[in-house]
Amino acid sequence: MSLKKKSVLFLDLQTTGAKPDTANILEIAWGSLQSETVESFLVQQPEDQPVPRRIQFITGIYDKHMVDARPLPEVFSSLKEFIKTHVGEDVLAVIHFAQFEKPFLADAYEKLQEAMPFSILCTHEIAKRLFPNLPTRGIKGLAGYFGCPSGELKRAANHVQATQVIWQGLTAALEEKGIHTVEELHHWLQETPKTARSKYEYPLPKEKRLSLPKEPGIYRMMSRWGEVLYVGKATSLHDRVNSYFRGQKNRDTRKLEMLTQVWDLHVTTVGSPLEAALLETDEIKRLNPPYNVSLKVGRRELAFFNRDFTSSRAEADDEHFIGPFSNAMALDSILRLSASLAAESFDENMFYEPLDAELLKEGFQLFCERHGFEMYEFTSVRAILAVGLNWYRKLKDEDEEEAQELLEETETSEEDDDVETELTAEDIADKFERHFIRSAATYLRTKKLTALMNAHIQVTGEQKIDLRIHNGHIVKEDLPKTISKCPWKDHSVDTYDRMTVLYTELNKLRSQDHIVEMS
Repeated sequence: MSLKKKSVLFLDLQTTGAKPDTANILEIAWGSLQSETVESFLVQQPEDQPVPRRIQFITGIYDKHMVDARPLPEVFSSLKEFIKTHVGEDVLAVIHFAQFEKPFLADAYEKLQEAMPFSILCTHEIAKRLFPNLPTRGIKGLAGYFGCPSGELKRAANHVQATQVIWQGLTAALEEKGIHTVEELHHWLQETPKTARSKYEYPLPKEKRLSLPKEPGIYRMMSRWGEVLYVGKATSLHDRVNSYFRGQKNRDTRKLEMLTQVWDLHVTTVGSPLEAALLETDEIKRLNPPYNVSLKVGRRELAFFNRDFTSSRAEADDEHFIGPFSNAMALDSILRLSASLAAESFDENMFYEPLDAELLKEGFQLFCERHGFEMYEFTSVRAILAVGLNWYRKLKDEDEEEAQELLEETETSEEDDDVETELTAEDIADKFERHFIRSAATYLRTKKLTALMNAHIQVTGEQKIDLRIHNGHIVKEDLPKTISKCPWKDHSVDTYDRMTVLYTELNKLRSQDHIVEMS
């Protein structure tokens, strides 16, 4: 019987570790080309052991899911029934990277006191011999090479579906070599040695990337079936895209996985790198490419505060117009300070990690003594920001580069100060100083992003750029004379990212001695 017509069992395991003597089968899934569905089961853990946290993250299987888990004997009984109904006799189990699954399957059948009802064939071993120079032969990269849509492959059922695609691609390639039966395949595997990778060979035709223009723009890396895998920007499309394919040492594994799946390129040229950066952020949100990480919307929410910073909203309105901040925690430390002073009780979570309230109070008293302040002055958030802005401007006069770096930091709720086991009042006073300046810089950044929402930008120097931005978008016509008092109303993360990218690119041009003028 030919390989294409052979009824095989596709199988995959998820486990709680690397070896059966210290780990257990967590999930098992199987399928066949004759069955329209993939069957998947969670397996009860011995003595209801919790799923290790690292495994939860890798697989997406959490303790709450384990309420549906079934005993191992029951699961393997279902597997036996599936084989009988959909596969038949002389069963061949096709598994990707079977050297991982084999010990767990052998251990399970030994505990059940049953013989393993199938022989095992590894698609990874076949791929290593058929495609020795492919950048990666991992399940996601190889499935994408053969046209499987990219996506999260955490669960066993996803792996079974990917293995089916890989098997169909491999059998077609084997037939081109004159290998048509299981017997011929076994003989070929025994006779064909593994060869070391000599040079990466990519599915993207070399002439496609070498013919790209040396102009600014964005590039879209495309899968075999037209899925956009990645969107990037470039000052020179030719140079940037071809940089992915140079050298072999110390290559990023995720990037190699992506390049294994790239069969085509779609590019758009623009007038300047700045325009490329703006187009990139819009395209990433429109297409949601699986290999892009930054600039996706995801579950992100902005924050807009009212004038007194006593309430916030995820969207701007006539009351909440101060922003945008990247999240509601951007000003958390000074909001907590203001509330603590009003309540005459210091919040232990002032700096994200619990600290003794008395130590916080002592540190703030020292902070006030250093600078001649009275504690009651800072019950208002605006008063805190006023002091912070004054200090930030002095810092800018003394060290403009350091001030610019501080301003360009993304707002975050994570404390990045040095971790100390024993903090003193002096350390706490220092923290308050840093947080006053950092919060002020974050606030000032929102002002700059808002100014860019409706601006005529002219750049002179090596590059000459003339941009008109209205409501966060590039327009060709002149800007209207009247601008909304709440320009961020009806705008969200996409506009925020576009203005952030524009702000960053303009700062780059300034650092390269370009003159940037805004009106």
